[in-house]
Amino acid sequence: MAVDPRKRQKKLQQQKAKQKAERRELARRESRGLSARLEQAALAPILHCCTVGSIWEQGIGQVLVSRQLSNGNVAFAAFLVDVYCLGVKDVFMNIVPRATYEADLYRKMMRQDRLIRWKPECARKLVEGAVQYALDLGLPPHPDYPKAKLIFGDIAAEACTEQFEFGKEGKPLFVAGPYDDSSKCQQIIRTLEKRRGPDGFHFMVPM
Repeated sequence: MAVDPRKRQKKLQQQKAKQKAERRELARRESRGLSARLEQAALAPILHCCTVGSIWEQGIGQVLVSRQLSNGNVAFAAFLVDVYCLGVKDVFMNIVPRATYEADLYRKMMRQDRLIRWKPECARKLVEGAVQYALDLGLPPHPDYPKAKLIFGDIAAEACTEQFEFGKEGKPLFVAGPYDDSSKCQQIIRTLEKRRGPDGFHFMVPM
């Protein structure tokens, strides 16, 4: 008996839609699960809190906060902070065995740049200050930032006495990264023009 091609196609489409929905639900559950685990991990002692030495010269750099869990794992969040304009441009967070954390993240950061140990309250103050600076320019942080910032727990940013200046020479400076395509660059520039006017910011984008 011949199978109607239209019915077969419809059935395949239904199967694909079901699989796609199942993948979305799995991703949602995993995301929600990591958020809850990070929130719980924020009760553990700080393992590392540091940034790269070039963050103020280059305007962008990683801020790492990690916590040692009682089961031997490490919970961490690494924030890519653009202090000149974009705030938290990217985040990377997870809970992994300490050996994995040391090999795949911490030692790699040490090889790539000079790490500066930092007070947790100052790390939080810098990250949140950069986010607020960008928000005032109409530029939101990375979508995963609300989840990643759970690593801070009850760290009090107001306890930090250091003062941070954002922007470059009194103005936002947008420097396009290697993954910022022309469409994204134009969107950011238009947003800055709207908030600061055509002469209220600087930018550097590839020709």
